[in-house]
Amino acid sequence: MRKLLSCVLGISLVIHANIALAEQSSKFKDVPDHFWGQEYIERAIQHKIVEGYPDGTFKPDAKVSQSEFIAMLIRSYQPSDFSSSQKSQNWAEPYLSYIHKLGWTELQPSEQAALNRGNVARYLASAAGKNFTVDDSIQYLLDIGIAKGKTERSLQGFNKNEPVTRTEALAFIERLKYRFDELKSIPKTTEKYKSDLAQKDVYTIPEQNISIQFPQQWKNKYEVVTATNTDVKTKSYNFIDKSNKKYGGTLFTLTVWPKEVWSSEGPELMKNIHIYKIGERENVVFTINTPTDVQYATEDLALKTEYLNLSNDIQEKGIDFIID
Repeated sequence: MRKLLSCVLGISLVIHANIALAEQSSKFKDVPDHFWGQEYIERAIQHKIVEGYPDGTFKPDAKVSQSEFIAMLIRSYQPSDFSSSQKSQNWAEPYLSYIHKLGWTELQPSEQAALNRGNVARYLASAAGKNFTVDDSIQYLLDIGIAKGKTERSLQGFNKNEPVTRTEALAFIERLKYRFDELKSIPKTTEKYKSDLAQKDVYTIPEQNISIQFPQQWKNKYEVVTATNTDVKTKSYNFIDKSNKKYGGTLFTLTVWPKEVWSSEGPELMKNIHIYKIGERENVVFTINTPTDVQYATEDLALKTEYLNLSNDIQEKGIDFIID
């Protein structure tokens, strides 16, 4: 047993030193140990989103059909009102029926047509409850940080006509799940996307290449205090409500982890505190955690209301994290 992460929320947690991710055997002979998408594949296998092939391969760079992507998307969310046991000669029919139930009637995924990045953008925007055109879907995903483009963060740099591999499909879906907890219905008519970036308060952490987009009400109301845990080599950024600072005031903590540390310690931490992963890049993982105790003036209605209003934006995932 050992003490870990006293810098996170200022508390100490006692956890086992040798915790490993519960994972199904996913040592495919065509997925190298340091393959960029290895963890996406392992998690997808573990949660039965996809399967490998009988010959022991995964085919990580194989192209994906549109219907296959929709099936992956639905399996990843496991909606309670979905059933794959419908009697049909077409394996994809239950999945296609389900997206029609959500109102995604303009989308006509095909088993024969290869999936491209523009298709993915449209499907992900629909999953977020938006009925946008392909181009508007791309811009929306770029703005909220689910996508960052293939060559640059722009509509052109997104490369919407480029095909998508099995591994890339899993990565897109996992990033969507960081932001949205369920698949949503969409309006019957196409909407016009109107970016609200100009109204947001943006905080940038240059050393981590990450930007955080807050609702306008956050402007001038918070400060950031950093902390480093040299034992596990994490760095934390504590976002504090300035008005409630004397009472603690912590709204949330962004922590940057070495990937191997998060892989071993993260599952147990998630059982003990309010922490979740918001993204990863190469060898680091980004998480958000919120306090487990009261951080505001309980007897001052104005201060309490301010803190709870800001905190609600976190709980409702109204904050966008842009990881470049």
